[in-house]
Amino acid sequence: MMRFRLLCASVALLGAACDNAGETLVLPPLPNGGIAVGVFLDRDGSLTESAGDTVFAGARVSLLVSGGTDTIRTVTTGANGIATFLDVPVGTYRVVVDRAALGDSIGVVVGDTGTIRILAQQDSTVGGRIVRLGFREVTLAEARTLPAGLRVFVRGRVLSPLQVFRDSSSFISNGGASIRITGARHRPGRTGNNLGDSVIVLATTGTRDGQPVLINGLIQTLGENPGPIAIPVTISEARTAKAGTLDAAFITVVGARIIDTAAAGLDFRLRIADPSDTSTTVNVIIDALLNAPRTIFRPGFPITVRGVLVPAGDGTFMIKPRNAGDIVLN
Repeated sequence: MMRFRLLCASVALLGAACDNAGETLVLPPLPNGGIAVGVFLDRDGSLTESAGDTVFAGARVSLLVSGGTDTIRTVTTGANGIATFLDVPVGTYRVVVDRAALGDSIGVVVGDTGTIRILAQQDSTVGGRIVRLGFREVTLAEARTLPAGLRVFVRGRVLSPLQVFRDSSSFISNGGASIRITGARHRPGRTGNNLGDSVIVLATTGTRDGQPVLINGLIQTLGENPGPIAIPVTISEARTAKAGTLDAAFITVVGARIIDTAAAGLDFRLRIADPSDTSTTVNVIIDALLNAPRTIFRPGFPITVRGVLVPAGDGTFMIKPRNAGDIVLN
């Protein structure tokens, strides 16, 4: 965890402190001073420095005269996350972090605004700034359109928690959009992630089987909410996820019929159809973690099923029930 008390220590050779409360400017003698800028990465989205955050090495910090645009000096933060400007004459300055050099994932820069005054007074020859960098926070709809490889924060409600599928995938929705989180896991020291929970997720954008996903999502629960309500769909709509618009959504198919069954590796597959048109079918994948007895699923049996829609990789989609309550045999 970064300790920005080091800001003072980094310019201690000047015999000054980090307090810069705007004392009256005193004319010569004019000793030179220093400015220290500490930069940290807000990894947990808490908006403050916390145990989960890290210092940010390699950030380019420029020193400018207040009110001007000309760069006096540029310093790169070291391994301790601090950029130090020594031998700074008395005056008023500002510091700016170079956004263009941070990479596409860093979308938040807070703290490099306002002025820093170096005064010819004891305890006023040193100035400091703490700058918080953060990953971009985007909506789920925006996340689905971003290029692969960006680190982003998203917020949503849990449609399917990470503990119900063997591949640790989780599904969330917000604002009418849904997305699958692959390789999901709890943020260290956190628990929760139940149906309906409000969560914030840090993940990397990507694609799987032709659909947008969030990869290696770190999930942090923010609050509890009632479980989600499934979207009613037909067999044909489930098969195509309504032309892809319902990818990762929580849906229900009512009054279908089991056409056939088969093993699918460790999992179990049902093929279901509308009784009035058995030519269009959709697969239901029962995850091995459900421990459902396979003998109860017989061809010809009526079935109502809920679950999340997952692409099969061939342009069609599968329904994945989350628990035993998602399956009703009539």
